[in-house]
Amino acid sequence: MRKLDERKNPVPFSITVRTYNKQNRFGGKLCTYTGATLMQQPRNKQDFEKNPNHWENKTRNIKLHNGTIKKICILFIVAFNGKEVIY
Repeated sequence: MRKLDERKNPVPFSITVRTYNKQNRFGGKLCTYTGATLMQQPRNKQDFEKNPNHWENKTRNIKLHNGTIKKICILFIVAFNGKEVIY
């Protein structure tokens, strides 16, 4: 996920994630994202933003090939680059 090419750009990957919403306990759909890249920390922060605590919440932001940003929980990853993920 964190691989960079020789020009320091993130390498795209495909990922399959199971959805889940803690608030209403709804989910279970499989979503496959192809051409996604892991979002990187911004170099210069101009405005104060709330810390998302990705490490504690076990979440990551990914950017899809169409520019949309999705937040995924790493515990719900089913497949990465076509390979099954086992915890």
